[in-house]
Amino acid sequence: MGFLKNVALAFKPSNFMRGIDAARNGVDQAQIEASLASLTPEQRAAYDANMAQVEQGRAASQAAWEEAKRISEQTRVLEGPAGRYVHGAGIGDFASPAEIEASMMQQGTLPVVRELRAQRKGEFKQALRQSFGIQEVKQVSDPVERARLAAEERRARDLIRAPFAAPDAVPTAISRIATRGETQLAELLAYLRESGLAARPDLIFGVYRVPDRISGPVTPYSERGRVVEWDVVHAAGAAGGPSAAPLVATSFRGEDRWVARRLGEPSVLDEDLALAFCLAAGIGPERCAGLARISEFRALKGSGSDDSAGELVTLVKGIVALHPQESSGTFARMRDAAPVALAPDQLADAGIHVEVLNWEAIGRAVHLKVHHPPPVPSPFPYLPATPQELLRAYLEVVGLRPQDSYSAQATVDRPSPLVQGGFMSTNVGPKQPCADGKDRMRTHGCQHVVFVYRDRPEYAAGRERWAAYESEILQARLGNGLGLRPPLAAVDDDLAGLPAIVRPVARVAELIDRLDAWGGETVPPHRYCWPAIDQG
Repeated sequence: MGFLKNVALAFKPSNFMRGIDAARNGVDQAQIEASLASLTPEQRAAYDANMAQVEQGRAASQAAWEEAKRISEQTRVLEGPAGRYVHGAGIGDFASPAEIEASMMQQGTLPVVRELRAQRKGEFKQALRQSFGIQEVKQVSDPVERARLAAEERRARDLIRAPFAAPDAVPTAISRIATRGETQLAELLAYLRESGLAARPDLIFGVYRVPDRISGPVTPYSERGRVVEWDVVHAAGAAGGPSAAPLVATSFRGEDRWVARRLGEPSVLDEDLALAFCLAAGIGPERCAGLARISEFRALKGSGSDDSAGELVTLVKGIVALHPQESSGTFARMRDAAPVALAPDQLADAGIHVEVLNWEAIGRAVHLKVHHPPPVPSPFPYLPATPQELLRAYLEVVGLRPQDSYSAQATVDRPSPLVQGGFMSTNVGPKQPCADGKDRMRTHGCQHVVFVYRDRPEYAAGRERWAAYESEILQARLGNGLGLRPPLAAVDDDLAGLPAIVRPVARVAELIDRLDAWGGETVPPHRYCWPAIDQG
C-alpha cells in the first residue's frame, strides 16, 4: 500500500528515530533541547533538514491514506471478514499514519512493523483457496441437518435485523411458479389471474424471472422448452380466489432504439424506460403488478472452442410492465416517436426512487459455487444467504408498502459468464428443488436486487435505517460497484491510443473477438439507446 511506504520514508532519518526512542525511554523535552543546543551550526542545519523531510513525509503519508480511504469507500462493496475475503485487506484494516506514529512512540518501530505484517498474514493462502473454490468452512451433507442449521442461521440474522425494521413493515411472501421459457409471460399472467392477485396489483411489490438457469448442462442453448421460474413478491395472505381481472404485458426490446442518447451521455437503466411509459400512461404503482427485466441464461452458438457449447451467459433482452388494460395509446406514441427524449432526472422529479443493491459481491462471499446450493453453514453467517433474503430485508427495514412499489426484483444487468467459483471446476452440480416439485441442476446467476417505488418521507427515514443496517450489521456499501447507466462510448474509443498503422488490424481482431464471444448474435453495448443518435 502506498501510504505504508510513505510512513516508512517519514521515519527514515536516524536523528528522528533516536528522538522517538528517547521519548519512549522517558527523556524529557528539556534534555532533547539541550542535546540540540550542543550541535554545531552545520549539524543543526542537517537535523532541521531531516526534520523537514520527516514533516513532508508525514504529510504525504496522511494525504495518501486519506485518498486511499476515499477510493476504498467509493469502490469496495464489503468490509469486515467478508470484505477481506472478497476484496483483500482494505484501508480500514490498517491504522492511519498518525496512529502508527503514536504506536511507534509507545512500542518502538519493530513491534509495530511486526503487527502490520501480522495483519497481512494469510492473505495469499486465502486468495489461493478462493481461486480454487475451496469452501472456508466444512459443509454439512445431511439434508435434515442442513435445513435445521440454515434455519437457525436465518433466525439469528432476523433477530439482529429486528431493531432496524420499520414499525409498520408489511409482512411479505414470495410465491414461486414454474413456467416454460417459450410461454413464461402467458403462464405468469395466468397465475396472477388464477391466484386473484391480478385484481389486486396494489398488494404486489413486484415480479421477476428468477435469475437462475435450470438444467443448463443438459440443454445449454435455448430456454424455450426449459423450466423458467418466476417469483411474485406480495403482501402475505394477499392471494385469493380466481379473478377475471385482466393484466397485460407491455414490453420493450433492449436492441431497439427507444431513447435518444448522444455519445458521452448516460445510458438507460431498464426501469427508466418502463417507468417513463407508466408515468405517461397514468399507471401508478398501485395499478402496476411489476416491472421485470426479461433475461436469458444460455450458451451462445459458436462461443466454444470447438463444436461443444460455451459458457452459460446472462443476457437481458428487455423489460416488461404488467398492468391492467389501458387505452391511452401511450405505447404506440412512444413507438412512433422513438427515439424519445428521456431526461436523467425525470424519475426523481416525478417522485420515484430507484434503489439497486449489489448482490454479486455478497454472492462471491457466501455463494461462490454457483452450480451448488448456498453453503451450510455459511462462511459469513451475518450476510444474507440468498438474493431473496436481501430483497425481503430491504422491504422490511425501509417499510415499503406494495401500493407504492413498481418493482422489487432479483435480476441480472449485463452479459456475464456464469462461471463456477474457482479453477479446475465443472459446470455441473447436484440436483436442486424446482418450483414444479422436481429436482434439477441449477446455476445461480443473480447480480442485482432492484427496487422502484413512489417515494414518501417515511421511506427516506427507512433508507436511513437501511444505511445503518448496511454499515453496522452487513459491513457493506451495496450501492458500490454497480456500474449503472454507463456513458455511451464509440467502439473506436478503445483503439484511440494505438498507433495508426495497427488500428485496422485491431478493428478486425476486435470484430473476430465479438463474433467468437457472441456467436454472431447482435448484443448492443447499451440497451434501448444504441446506436447513439450522433452515430447515425
